[in-house]
Amino acid sequence: MLLRIEDMPAGTVGFEAVGEVEDDDWEKAVEPVLRDVIAAGEEVRLLYLIGTKASEVEGDAMGADLGYRARHASSFERVAVVSDEDWMRPALRVLSVLLPGKARAFPVHQLAEAKTWLVEEIDAPPTAPEGN
Repeated sequence: MLLRIEDMPAGTVGFEAVGEVEDDDWEKAVEPVLRDVIAAGEEVRLLYLIGTKASEVEGDAMGADLGYRARHASSFERVAVVSDEDWMRPALRVLSVLLPGKARAFPVHQLAEAKTWLVEEIDAPPTAPEGN
């Protein structure tokens, strides 16, 4: 199942995979939230956590996400996937070329960094180091 993560930064939504995740879980848990965000005219900044509580994520669930992102491409600003699965980072790099918005994979121990990345300004110039 996919459970909503409550301690997300303002303007972002997050979901954690717990146990077995099927395509119906995505349609019941994630899609309604994304519809509300898009209907409110907000850009989607989304985090998926696939950590130790996940036992299996069906390909159909990931396909449902990709299909939704393709249909609502202009609404997605950033997607962070937090997982220790070795295949996740290269797969996300390939998919990020095909879909608008930015997508990035993070290892589980960088969950806090993933949340920070979601709220960063997309085109903000780098900040100068202090004290120089």
